Amino acid sequence: MHNVLHMSVREQRGLLERIVFHGIVFNMSWEDPEMDRQALRLTPDDTVVSISSAGCNPLNFLCQSPRRLICVDGNPAQNAILELKLAGLKSLDHPTFFDIFAARHPSVATRVYRPHLRPHLSPWSQEFWDKNLWMVARGLYNFGRMGLFCRILRRFFGLLGIQRGHIEGFFELRTLEEQEAWYRKHAAPKLWGPWSRRFVMFRPLLYLPGVHPEQYRLVNGRHDMYEFVKERVEYALTKVPIYDNYFLSQAVTGRFRGERVPPYLLEENFATLRDNVDRVLVVNGWLGPFLDTQPAGSITKFNLLDIFDWMSMEMFEATLKSVLRAAAPGATLIYRSGSYHLDPPPSILAHVERQDDLARRLFARDRSATYGSFYVLTVKNGQAAGV
Repeated sequence: MHNVLHMSVREQRGLLERIVFHGIVFNMSWEDPEMDRQALRLTPDDTVVSISSAGCNPLNFLCQSPRRLICVDGNPAQNAILELKLAGLKSLDHPTFFDIFAARHPSVATRVYRPHLRPHLSPWSQEFWDKNLWMVARGLYNFGRMGLFCRILRRFFGLLGIQRGHIEGFFELRTLEEQEAWYRKHAAPKLWGPWSRRFVMFRPLLYLPGVHPEQYRLVNGRHDMYEFVKERVEYALTKVPIYDNYFLSQAVTGRFRGERVPPYLLEENFATLRDNVDRVLVVNGWLGPFLDTQPAGSITKFNLLDIFDWMSMEMFEATLKSVLRAAAPGATLIYRSGSYHLDPPPSILAHVERQDDLARRLFARDRSATYGSFYVLTVKNGQAAGV
C-alpha cells in the first residue's frame, strides 16, 4: 500500500456543500498541465503540495520527478481515484493502465482489480472501490457528478441541433482560422440563446461539475454567470488550438482522441511514474490544517487549484498564511479562480512577488475553458508572514 495519511476533520461545511461534494465529483482534473509545468518548473529537489482532485494534476507533476509529492483533498472519494491510479502504476503494464484510465477498454478493471489493484489501496479506498468499481469498468468519465453533467451537456447540444458529426470533425481542425469559421457556422447560431441561459443559470446543474455554491455566487455576483460562460467557451473554441484539447474532447464527445491525453497516460511517462510512485503521500484532510503540521520552510511548490473561490476572505487569508509558514524562501504557488479577479489579501502581498506577466501569458493558452484568472506567486521569505 502506498503512503496514505488520514487526518481528523472537523466538519465545517454547510448541508448543501456536504451534499454536492460527497462521493466522486471530478472524474478528471480541469487544470491545464502545460500551464502548471511552465509556471512551477519542477526540479528533482522540489517538494510539491497539490490538491488531489481526480489525481491527474499530481500524476502530471510526478512525471517531472520531484523529490516528494503530497496530495491533499478533503473528499476521500477523490483521493480514492488517485489511489487507484497509483495502484495501477505499481501493478499493471501500460496498455492495461491506459485501457482503464483513458477508458479505451475499461472493463478490464474487473479482471485486474482484486489480484493487482486492491492490495495496494488503503482500507478506506478498498471499501470504496469494492462498492463502486462498476463506474471504472464502465468508463469513469461517464460517472461522478462531472460525468453526469457532461452526459446532460451532450444531450443538450443535440436538442439545440448541433450535430455530433460536426462536433467530431471540429477536434481534427489544425488552425485557428478553421476553428473560428466552424464556430461561427455550426455552434454560435444555435448555442447562445434563451435555452442556454436557462441551462447555465440553473444552479443545481452547475453544481454537478464541481461549481461550488460560493464560487457560483462569486462569479455570478461579479460578472453574470451566463456571460462568463459564453466568453470562456468562445475563447477556448476560437483562440486556443483545439486539436490537442483533451478536456473539451472528453466533455463534448465522451472520449479522448488517440494519444491526445493527459501526460500521465502517455506511454513515454509510464516508467518514470512507476519509479516515482513511492515519493507520493496521499492526505485525506484540509489543506491549512495539514500544512500547519509540516516543518516551516519545507515545501517549495504549491498547486492550489480554485480552492479560494470556496472560502470567505478570512479563510482565504488564513490558508495563505499556512502556505507561507510551510513555504521555503523562493517557493512558487499557483492558483486559479472562476472570477476574472481574485487577488491575494493585502496582508499576503507584502510577502510574495506576483508573476503577472507569466500568469497572463500562460492563461491565454488555457485549454480547459473553466477559469477566469490564473495566479503565479513567488514567496520572498518562507516565514515572513509571522506565522
